[in-house]
Amino acid sequence: MTEISESSCESQQITLKNRHVILLILLTCAFIGVVDVQIVAIALPTITNLLNASIGQTQWIATSYVITVLCTVLLFGTISAGVGKGRILRAGILLFTVSSLACGLSTTLVELIVFRVFQGLGASLMMSVLMALIIEIFPPCERGRAMGLNTAVIALGLIVGPSAGGFIVDAVGWPYIFFFNIPVGILLFFGALHFLPADNIETGYKFRDYIGSILLVLMMASLAMTFDTLANPPVGLLILSVWGILWVVFLMAFIVHERSHPNPLLHISIFTNPRFLVPSVSLILYLTATFILLTGQPFYFQGVMGLSPSHIGVIALITPVTMIISAPLFGWIYDRTPWRGYTVTGLVLMGCAYFGCGLAFSRMEFLFIVIAFIATGIGRAIFQGPNVIEIMAAVPPSLRGMGSGLITTLMYLGIMIGVSLTAILLTTGLTASGYSGQILEADPSLLAGIFGQIMGIGGLICLAGAVCSYKRDQSGEKKGIDSN
Repeated sequence: MTEISESSCESQQITLKNRHVILLILLTCAFIGVVDVQIVAIALPTITNLLNASIGQTQWIATSYVITVLCTVLLFGTISAGVGKGRILRAGILLFTVSSLACGLSTTLVELIVFRVFQGLGASLMMSVLMALIIEIFPPCERGRAMGLNTAVIALGLIVGPSAGGFIVDAVGWPYIFFFNIPVGILLFFGALHFLPADNIETGYKFRDYIGSILLVLMMASLAMTFDTLANPPVGLLILSVWGILWVVFLMAFIVHERSHPNPLLHISIFTNPRFLVPSVSLILYLTATFILLTGQPFYFQGVMGLSPSHIGVIALITPVTMIISAPLFGWIYDRTPWRGYTVTGLVLMGCAYFGCGLAFSRMEFLFIVIAFIATGIGRAIFQGPNVIEIMAAVPPSLRGMGSGLITTLMYLGIMIGVSLTAILLTTGLTASGYSGQILEADPSLLAGIFGQIMGIGGLICLAGAVCSYKRDQSGEKKGIDSN
């Protein structure tokens, strides 16, 4: 296995001597895509005031971006087989840059939401092919380190987004959170134009599954609205039922259509492969647990410990900074040490850290919380890169664009579940305790106990993901990363 990897590595190093420059371009695309999910949140109060809108209306500035990516990223990943991954990436950079300019120039809420949809389309185009390009550009012996860097960059985006958003809004105004993307986008576009290799386009490929595309958008939109309803209590059962029923109907129609279509948007048969399905489930569970912590920690530190937003922002850096430091290191180790247990180890460590964090939350022991956050970051760094490589290894080379888009879809699905589940668990815990007021006005000891329980549930989710990874290791081949 190692000899084959090294041989493949040597042969590809000759033809892709600019692969590290290409990786820098791809990582920067991933960075600005993640930042623009986070950076808008800090500006919403200012935008709400300046555009004379309600909080519910301005929430669509953030939600429209996420829903657009979720609805379209699989479609763009699939059609890249016939269009070319490089063309898809360059189109995404261009659209993202132009729409960022339009967002900054918007004078009404409707304009801003519309242009955020176009910005989401640009981000979706970019993210739909990022992981497929990394897999294709780097030989097997370097993929772990490349994916480790990708994990670190995503963590960096989580850091920079909120903090940069607050600084920019205070210093020069909210439009500049969008104008920031313009010089970066211009450099990325010309860099991609110059350095990306020629597209490997599938001969004779023609996209014809238009009905499947429509059903996919309707299915993902109804799913996103279902989770959006759940994440904003009090939950209206009628509207929740409507969105849930629509999602089931569109899901069943999509599956039936894709099974019968000769050239489907999504090859449903790929889900019958445990080497693809099991790590995909692990990925969803991992991101669900991740966003339980990310969503809950600001409320805990402000409501229980009485910390200011600036102090909370510093504490929130602990896990991402740990990932930035450790992810490239574990990626380097993964490249040199063939072992099936990386994903299991990462999720078990995360689960133990969540249990420890839950205990520390309930006892309000700050030092142990910090230790748990560091352990969580290490667990995430160990898990994420190898897991993505395992998923992509189970996808046939001709379907890697689809696989890359599907991974991004699964990531956003896990994020939505995590955010929604946190809101549900927190609201349920407060209601069961007889409290119905504002969250931050609840008794600190009550909140501490509830957040401790929520983190315990997050730990169980991590261990469930570890069981999935273990089952995959038992049924799969040694690593499965050398198939091209």
